[in-house]
Amino acid sequence: MRTILISIVLVASVPAIAAETVIFGSNRNAMACYQAATVHPESADASSCTSAIRQGSLSPTDLAATYSNRGIILANSGKIDEAIQDQTTAVQLDPMSARAHNNRANAYYRAKRHQEALTEYNQAIQLSGGKLAPAYYNRAQTYSALGQKDAARQDLQQAATLAPEKYKQALDGLDHPNAGS
Repeated sequence: MRTILISIVLVASVPAIAAETVIFGSNRNAMACYQAATVHPESADASSCTSAIRQGSLSPTDLAATYSNRGIILANSGKIDEAIQDQTTAVQLDPMSARAHNNRANAYYRAKRHQEALTEYNQAIQLSGGKLAPAYYNRAQTYSALGQKDAARQDLQQAATLAPEKYKQALDGLDHPNAGS
């Protein structure tokens, strides 16, 4: 039975957007890709991801995860159009992956394509059965960018309910904007 390794990583160049790195299986290059996307995606090299993809030995789910991880690295290096392409490939390979939809939404958000981002965050939330806290958090950031403060607050509250250790501080900051200043 394969082990599943999942980690949440904050995407460095756009504060407040949480990406979901995912790797399944044991391909060495795919694992290096996962680690690059997880540890320091803002300074990572996507070559291990590209090598894993080119090897052609990954299952469709593993291949989707590797494209998604490479997309995170590309987005962090400012290659947003390429990141969107990789995240789209990940969604095509594994359309039921809430994390792939969340990551594609993040790429759309970075491209300031907020309506497309909302559509993808909605899909991620639906596919996760409403349990993917980063999708709520990210959707809150998108609503905020669109000036929809009430919707942003609702999603931030839901993210904090699902993962208080990660998102309660952001909610507290929203409730007390001058705290700590």
